[in-house]
Amino acid sequence: MFKEPLSRAMHVARWVALAFLIGVLSGLLSAAFIEALNWATDTREGNNWLVFTLPLAGLLVGCSYHYLGRGLERGSNLIIDQIHSRSEWIPLRLTPLIFGASVVSHVAGGSTGREGAALQLAAGVTDPISKRLGLNPADRSLMLIAAIAGGFGSVFGVPVAGAVFALEVQRVGRVRYEALVPAFVASFVGDAVVRGLGVSHTHYPVMPKVAWSVSMAWKVALFGVIGGLIAMLFVHLTHFIKDTLKKYVAWYPARPVIGGVLLTILILSFGWRDYSGLSIPLALEAMNGSVAGQWGSKLLLTSITIGSGFVGGEFIPLFVIGALAGASYAHTIGANVVVFAIIGSITVLAGATNTPLACTIIGIELFGGQGLTFFALACAAAYATSGHTGIYHAQPVSAHKSGIAN
Repeated sequence: MFKEPLSRAMHVARWVALAFLIGVLSGLLSAAFIEALNWATDTREGNNWLVFTLPLAGLLVGCSYHYLGRGLERGSNLIIDQIHSRSEWIPLRLTPLIFGASVVSHVAGGSTGREGAALQLAAGVTDPISKRLGLNPADRSLMLIAAIAGGFGSVFGVPVAGAVFALEVQRVGRVRYEALVPAFVASFVGDAVVRGLGVSHTHYPVMPKVAWSVSMAWKVALFGVIGGLIAMLFVHLTHFIKDTLKKYVAWYPARPVIGGVLLTILILSFGWRDYSGLSIPLALEAMNGSVAGQWGSKLLLTSITIGSGFVGGEFIPLFVIGALAGASYAHTIGANVVVFAIIGSITVLAGATNTPLACTIIGIELFGGQGLTFFALACAAAYATSGHTGIYHAQPVSAHKSGIAN
């Protein structure tokens, strides 16, 4: 009578324990990573000459991956691929490799992020544990999903969205509910570890209260479509740069060197220093009413940075691009700049990552629940119009966005 319930309870307890471990490791790594990137940002902003080291930084990053981590340059796509194909183990060396290469990219001034790197930091310590425990392929997949949740939730300070992102990002059109418990445990524990260590996250303004109306709904939906197209532009430009360099530059380390040269020229020629690194202050300025930021500049620099082989991730840059695009859109149509900058920050993300549910929840956790309706509408519109290929090209398509089952 009690055998089956007891067996289920033991199964859940096992996953809670494993996810707790992943959460602790993810939180420790994210805390160290946040502090390292804060140092990198302060160092770069205090030493303007570091922009001239971008080609050298590119050489260091390129050589590191070429000689120490060949195949690991796939980054977060490697994790998603292994959730499904399970064809190779993710080595422990991925963790120090992505940590060091990301810091180098930020110090020199590459326009890159941190969430993608955090996922890899967590996966790099999680997969060796799965290998040591001799977990079967299905359980190994759940461990990697928990690693994504722990890394994302802890580095961004959004535990609910971190869990949902992990369940949603691994496949377009399907959510992995069997990973619900480990994903939520890992994300919440990881976030608690970061906060417990006293590492602070960026504080964002609260979404202003806006009355629902047909007119406002149309404006938000239209921007959602625009956000999806911006996401598509970013993805295609980044892939174009990556494919072009791969075609014409055989030696991998030379690609980020070329990217570093291009970035240095653009940053110095147009005075785009503020668009280096994470550029979170640009997003905050837009969320406080500024329309001075240029989303196209951040998009171009980020596409060159990621496309040429620098590492760190695209998530925060896309967050900034969306905020700047939202501010520009609001200024153009005479709407509230603050409202659309906030909505924009998650809209472009939803389109680029194919995770509208997670991005809607990010909006709630960062800006407050009063914007829920608008967040959901914009993210849904961006998701529907951004195409099936996002920044994570390893995502299998389970259901077409048109509603046709795959």
